[in-house]
Amino acid sequence: MPELGINEISKAVNGRLINVNNKDLRFIDFHFDTRLINKKNSLFFALKTESNDGHKFIKNLKNKKGVGAVVSKDFVCKGLNIPVIKVEDTLKAAHQLASYVRSKYRNIKYIGVTGSAGKTTTKEFIFQLLSYKYKAYRAFENWNNWIGLPFSILKMNGDEQVAVFELAMSYPGIGEIDLLTEILKPDVVMILNVFPVHLEFLKNLENIAKAKSEILNYLCSDDTAFITGDSDLILKETQNKNGRKFYFGKKEGNNIILKNIKREKDRTRVTIDFYGIKTEFVLNIINLIHIENLFAAIIVSQYMGMKNYEIQEAVKKITPLLHRGEIKKYKDFTIIDETYNSNPEALKKALNWVDREYKNRKIAVIGDMLELGKKEEDFHFSVGKYFSTLNFDFLITVGQRSLKIAEGAVSGGFNNRNIKVLNLPEEASEFLKEVVAPGSVILLKASRNINLFKAIEKFCK
Repeated sequence: MPELGINEISKAVNGRLINVNNKDLRFIDFHFDTRLINKKNSLFFALKTESNDGHKFIKNLKNKKGVGAVVSKDFVCKGLNIPVIKVEDTLKAAHQLASYVRSKYRNIKYIGVTGSAGKTTTKEFIFQLLSYKYKAYRAFENWNNWIGLPFSILKMNGDEQVAVFELAMSYPGIGEIDLLTEILKPDVVMILNVFPVHLEFLKNLENIAKAKSEILNYLCSDDTAFITGDSDLILKETQNKNGRKFYFGKKEGNNIILKNIKREKDRTRVTIDFYGIKTEFVLNIINLIHIENLFAAIIVSQYMGMKNYEIQEAVKKITPLLHRGEIKKYKDFTIIDETYNSNPEALKKALNWVDREYKNRKIAVIGDMLELGKKEEDFHFSVGKYFSTLNFDFLITVGQRSLKIAEGAVSGGFNNRNIKVLNLPEEASEFLKEVVAPGSVILLKASRNINLFKAIEKFCK
């Protein structure tokens, strides 16, 4: 954690000090949740959100030693015997302090990753590869929004050589990544993809591409941007932006191309064509979506100065994240856990990969996809129709929206008797017991709030 003096913090956030008896007081830990404060010299930011007000929990600090709080200017501190910094807006203060820390630790190379899908996995892969050679840091879990990003920056030590962050958006979409980028001011950025997510707020893919391209807004002319060249929308939105731009993807015409993907037992052999120079890597993963994320991580690692042989050694230790494409062997079954999140394009990719990879009995457990806006029924129906073109043996849907997936599958000719429509993930677990057979492959994918991981937990019990 950065160690910052209370006067230094107050100056950075334009605050006013209250109850400060020790002018040399320093803080080493920064929180927005009093339940997570477990050490001395911790500073709590009382954030106001639509659902809660952190000022209600300041009373929880009374029995904690060496703590302080950042509060709104109108908060009454009567009876509170801890140091307080009063500010106009506590969230803005967190942003200001994070910006200050980023500027203070300017010797670190900052990497920012955005995209509609795969941000957290790619961030994790970049961190794992760079850690082979450098002292690296990555943002905490998926702390990637206007609250998570600043507090991730405040968790750095300051002696790192490289730090990797992901930048996300939800509502309102336009302007959010611009705000995060202004705080982070990354030296290197990566735009992974543009898929139909957050359409409830952003309405169309053009707006999604525009919002994602905001990550380039604060690049200097000698900063670097790696941009998917497989999206015409992103190409259009980024062509006049700052930075040295490199386009990557599977399509010919990109500067960096992923090609010759060959499966070999429990590993995959790929070729990366970098401006005509071809390099082969052997990856210890078989999930095609992970391969695309790892491709992006390899590109960044090469740019950051890692030799190809170092990357190859680091790749051997790569591990996927929980609920993000994990392949689990359980008794006689293979479970592919994609329960962390979902959108139409990512779901189609997962279905297509499983269909190509496995010839065994295949069962898809698909839950609702959220935040798709007015066309959510059309998106679910089209996924079902696409599903009917594949070679799955059974379809289980979970949630009201996924009724349309079942309807789409039937309209495409999939046997209605091999479809089960359910409301809860726990019900899916019970029904799986009836349709699995030795050697079955089970793919589970849904948006996070559907909690489809519960089906896996109950089934494995």
